[in-house]
Amino acid sequence: MDNYEIFKDFLDKNNTRYSEETLVKSGERFFRLPQKLKSGGFVDILIVFAEKNIKIRIFGIATIEEEEKKIACYKLFNELSAQYNFFRIYIHPNGDISLEGDVVLGVIEGEFQPKALMGFVIAAINLLEKSYKDIMKIQWT
Repeated sequence: MDNYEIFKDFLDKNNTRYSEETLVKSGERFFRLPQKLKSGGFVDILIVFAEKNIKIRIFGIATIEEEEKKIACYKLFNELSAQYNFFRIYIHPNGDISLEGDVVLGVIEGEFQPKALMGFVIAAINLLEKSYKDIMKIQWT
């Protein structure tokens, strides 16, 4: 069983809601997990299984279109990036904000441990929970 199938089994055993998809260009398979934040917002967590790493992406955080607000977000994200090594928050050209991080296979010695991967996902959610109020403050001012 490959890492993708091991993680799928882990999600099933823990009754986690998800969908499975495949990226057309690269053929990478991923899980999409809908997540409700404590603050009430809804995001999508993507866990993409690539050849040498696993990408964790959180989308649907917010959309910032005004240049002045983007600059305020850049400042906030730079402060957050100084505190967290594994994850970064980005503003994409269309204004969508995402949180992204990569887990390099082999960083965790031994067999693939889905619980360890879920620990990275939870860390990403916790980072988002801590910064979400500040992002929303920028969006709605």
